[in-house]
Amino acid sequence: MKEALTPQVKVSVVMCTYNGEKYLREQIESILNQTCPVYELIIQDDRSTDRTVEIVREYQQKDSRVKLFVNEQSLGFNYNFSTAFTRATGEYIASTDQDDIWRTDKIEVLMKHVEGYSLLFHNSQLFTTDITHSLGMKNASNVLYNPLFLLMKPYVPGHECFFSRTILPRFMEAVEKEHRISYDSLLMLAAVTCGPIRFINEALVYWRRHPQATSYLSSSHYSLLKGLVSAVQTLSNKDKRKITQRYFMALSDYPFTDYAAAKIIRCMKKGNLWGILQSCMLCCHNRKQLYPYHNPLQSCIKSFFTPLYFIRDCSQFIIC
Repeated sequence: MKEALTPQVKVSVVMCTYNGEKYLREQIESILNQTCPVYELIIQDDRSTDRTVEIVREYQQKDSRVKLFVNEQSLGFNYNFSTAFTRATGEYIASTDQDDIWRTDKIEVLMKHVEGYSLLFHNSQLFTTDITHSLGMKNASNVLYNPLFLLMKPYVPGHECFFSRTILPRFMEAVEKEHRISYDSLLMLAAVTCGPIRFINEALVYWRRHPQATSYLSSSHYSLLKGLVSAVQTLSNKDKRKITQRYFMALSDYPFTDYAAAKIIRCMKKGNLWGILQSCMLCCHNRKQLYPYHNPLQSCIKSFFTPLYFIRDCSQFIIC
């Protein structure tokens, strides 16, 4: 058996739970038995009605690294995570879901790459019930993570993020404006405005996929034409436009050095058609940051419509 490494810095793991008793033990075990031991496992429960809290307390009694917090009132998925991060005391923080399984050397691998970066994110292996029956890798090897792409096409789940606690003040700036803002999208944007980020193309988590999961509901079923039509039609949805406006208003003080990203935030936070059109033109002009692997015509069209795709699709989860 491989001897556990002695970590040179403290790593906090933050898990948020809600009625997660079915898979919780397996996930906790995979975290506590890392080859590079974690400093603490913070678990913040959002008023579970099953045996989740009881299970966590069992681990608390066996391992002092497990720290349980139960919310006095339900905070919701995003705000639960955002507030739980502020409890972490380690120099680095790893976010985790309650129903996945970590590869035993996840922290060891990440610690080899983290120096000089504000955030690392890694790949995941998809599965449903048995980790030996893989559904494939979550990310392609050539994923994009420039500021404009992360702003307009958020795609990194929180469980893939490993970040320096130095990004938390900036992260919380937006959370204070919008408590229910998408915490994982926000982590990436806070990090990229604080320092460089990096993708580690290793599947360090077995990501359990549930057919009813929100992230399963993508726009991939649209043909190009139908996708364009549906994107234009979404402009008539005032609720989606309002949520999108609130999201970009929450990001308005982030110091993006990328001109296009900074300008699009100023345009999208207006919430009017002219601001959205300006954003479309900016995306088209910077299409190589959004669709570099498409032919020029497709890249131009899809980039132009990206702000509309954002309103149509991302407004379902960016504030909830």
